[in-house]
Amino acid sequence: MAYASFCIISLVYFFHVGINLGVFPVIWPDEVLFFSPAHSFSQSGEFKTEVLKGLIPGMESKTLWMPPVYLLFSGFSLSVFPDTFITPRLANVCLVYITSFAFYRLLKRFSISEVAAQIAFVSILWEPLVFRFGTVARMEALTTFCFILSLIFATNAKRNTWNPFFSGLLLSFAALSHPFGAFFGLVSLFLVYQNFGSRGIVFFVLGGVLPVLGWIYYIHPNWEWFQIQFGAQLTRKQNLLKTFTWVDKIKIFSFGFGFSKFRLVLILIELMSLGYISYQLYKRKRSLSKTWILFWLWIGSVIFALYSSSEGWYVFHIMFPLSFGMALLAEEKSMLNRIPIFGIILSFSAMLYISHNHWSKTDSDEIQNAHFQNISASLVHSKAVYLQSLPDPYFYLKSKRPDLDILEFIPGELEIPSETFLKTIHSRDSFVFYDETLINEAIKDYLKSGNWIRIEWEIPVPSNHWLHYKTIVYTKK
Repeated sequence: MAYASFCIISLVYFFHVGINLGVFPVIWPDEVLFFSPAHSFSQSGEFKTEVLKGLIPGMESKTLWMPPVYLLFSGFSLSVFPDTFITPRLANVCLVYITSFAFYRLLKRFSISEVAAQIAFVSILWEPLVFRFGTVARMEALTTFCFILSLIFATNAKRNTWNPFFSGLLLSFAALSHPFGAFFGLVSLFLVYQNFGSRGIVFFVLGGVLPVLGWIYYIHPNWEWFQIQFGAQLTRKQNLLKTFTWVDKIKIFSFGFGFSKFRLVLILIELMSLGYISYQLYKRKRSLSKTWILFWLWIGSVIFALYSSSEGWYVFHIMFPLSFGMALLAEEKSMLNRIPIFGIILSFSAMLYISHNHWSKTDSDEIQNAHFQNISASLVHSKAVYLQSLPDPYFYLKSKRPDLDILEFIPGELEIPSETFLKTIHSRDSFVFYDETLINEAIKDYLKSGNWIRIEWEIPVPSNHWLHYKTIVYTKK
């Protein structure tokens, strides 16, 4: 019975992502920005971000705005499999599944029952947020994969020094996939100390330092480029932290969940219930077990990181501790063990709703293709285009117009002097946007001063559809 339910959970996950992957989640500019250096690496062994050439210093030679582990992973994928955006997406689909399975095995090490462990497993794989943010061609899936493997080594029953060493190594790989992974450090460190003592921490730190030294060696010859590329990202994060209100942060947090308002209520009920159980356990025993301490340390680290970063993509990382909490609730001998069932029903209902809305009521593939054809027709006389569009037509345009010189957007919040990229912007004869309020101020001034033809349309879908975006195209007269 356990094996059958495990197979059903897996089949539903793969069927859901299988029918959607070419269209949903919609193609984000982020995917193009990460695809470009990965593709360059697969072709020439160099991390060049050609789609930012002339916009940010050094991009045409070396990518330093993001640690390299995900780019290496994606680059190797593209060197073995077809060099389309589907390849890194498929790689992430597999990574999410393998990570969820490793997480399921991790819970079994903490004496979580089979039923509760499978509840955690399904709570991840059936939640639309994981599909929306985990299967796109970004690094969230790889970051979590490396972190969960770090926990696997940190809980290995063999008391040798290699386990804490590999735990530190993999945690470092998580952080070098995306800096968000560094926030998990206390979680791995706690388990290493619990299982291997002070000596284990030494080897844990040693394993973590080695990849960082490799990254430093990589960036050292181009320190000025690194300061500009990576520094602009850090400055943006600091500005977002100051700008966003608590309401903004809650909206960002809830954005990717299926039936987000209901999910927020359920998360609040889950955390309150777990807090009550923890209080009762501590009151009775004057201490908490390693399992409960791990849960609170893990979810506390993620909540702090989400508060600090305020990016919707990163909410993906809270699914694992939340699923851990569902497993703990499923172990209870009270009515609280019903909460995980409501969570699974909510996630599955959201999956059905998404499929109905995007494939039964509308043919999303046909709508997206028609939309891309519309953009392509608008750019028929263009030779150099600047894109800031959702869904991003980059891959479609490249397949139809290999000669078209395409550059991707600079986020308006990046504090890069306009003198750096103004010459490149002036070389564009067309621009594609999805929201004019997000356009960089220097680009706005350029469009105001020139002689442009402006056309605008909305993708013909309901407002609750994932393709519900506007498109504005500027072309020179």
